[in-house]
Amino acid sequence: MSELAALQQTFGAAIASVDEAAGSTPLFRSPPEAALARLAVYRGNVVGACTKALAGTYPIVAKIVGESFFEGLAREYLRRFPSASGDLNEFGASLAQFVSNFPHTQDLPYLPDVARMEWLVHRAYYAADTAEGSGLRLAPACALLASSWPLARIWEVHQDDYEGEFSVDLEAGPERILIYRPRFRVLVGAISEGGYRFLERLGAGAAPEDALEAALVAEPGFDLGAGLAAWAKAGVIVDTTEAV
Repeated sequence: MSELAALQQTFGAAIASVDEAAGSTPLFRSPPEAALARLAVYRGNVVGACTKALAGTYPIVAKIVGESFFEGLAREYLRRFPSASGDLNEFGASLAQFVSNFPHTQDLPYLPDVARMEWLVHRAYYAADTAEGSGLRLAPACALLASSWPLARIWEVHQDDYEGEFSVDLEAGPERILIYRPRFRVLVGAISEGGYRFLERLGAGAAPEDALEAALVAEPGFDLGAGLAAWAKAGVIVDTTEAV
């Protein structure tokens, strides 16, 4: 490791952790107490920026647990999963894993799947517009998620423009959701088992006929024609044949 890389690593560790800060004071010309005070200011700015970024990516998780709790959760998450990129849009990928094991969220068993959904929504928002390959393909700004919880309803009632009754039946049973971006806003909706299997296989690069076979095994009454019409209109699937 070069001298510069070692210096940067030491400084980064001191910013990320109070425990590491004491060992970094020889890097500074000022007295240790002054250096530690300045590092604390930097650390506070980093924690604040990361917390804000995490709340922007996981607004539903933040609403469910409450603002004060989320701030504490974010600090602990940052301690265990420090940002590895200068782009804060990349920060937060492991939150579902974190809340699955976090002792203080064990009374919210659906929270990890809510976090998984929100991360996929976040990725869909920044995804490319153009799919690779030839023939029918799943658009890059689309994702699928199977869950034991009613994620589509949880998503719906937590939207800022939702005006209906705030109720979620957590006993509704397993659900599959489609995450897609028809224009500039990412949407989430429930999808049938056949539709899920078709899009899942298509997204994995399967030919449409193979994807249809998987869909019909899962749902014998699956209507491919209706599905294709709706998905094409919503930009869920694209025909890349002409782009090749």
